[in-house]
Amino acid sequence: MRGFLVGVAIIAGGTWIGAPTLSLLGAGVVVGAAWPRRAARTVAAAAVVAWGGVLIVYVLRGYPVLALGRKLGGAMGLPGWAPFLATLLYPAVLAASAAWLAQLASPRRRAYDPPAGERASGLT
Repeated sequence: MRGFLVGVAIIAGGTWIGAPTLSLLGAGVVVGAAWPRRAARTVAAAAVVAWGGVLIVYVLRGYPVLALGRKLGGAMGLPGWAPFLATLLYPAVLAASAAWLAQLASPRRRAYDPPAGERASGLT
């Protein structure tokens, strides 16, 4: 839970100050290194929540986000919700990739690795 909250805070804060892609990579590295167990899933969920929250704030402020989604979807021959799905999948994939790479290099990862016999037998 701590990794999730840290990820949401880093991503939302970085997005608001104007560095959305950098904040996704930073959150992935921080969560992947500090909490390597399930880091990719944790930070992917954090990215979806953070960017979803940003979209909701823009809708509540009166920006024409929904109209833009309908127009973009129509231009691509897709439903109006498809751009929003892509908008939420992009940060999830990017942050999860950074977390996965960071957890591979994390010294804390060793505590979570299963014994070699279990890994080879498929019990994990």
